[in-house]
Amino acid sequence: MKRYNNIQEINKDLKLLKLKSEIYEQQASIDLIYLKKGLTVTNLLTELVATLSSTYFYKKLGTKIYDKLGVNLNMFKT
Repeated sequence: MKRYNNIQEINKDLKLLKLKSEIYEQQASIDLIYLKKGLTVTNLLTELVATLSSTYFYKKLGTKIYDKLGVNLNMFKT
């Protein structure tokens, strides 16, 4: 626990804490704005399409590589 010698030290620490609180509040507000901008329907659909297309691409690529190597994928399926 911090010990204070006079009221000025207490006031100084209170002002610092208030400023820190205001800074954190502003940062949270800015973060919320960025989240709202990022969570539009267009952005969500774009991310979904990108994820699905990359998954499809990697699956096709893997299949082609296995075909070139002569690996039979049916033996891995149960």
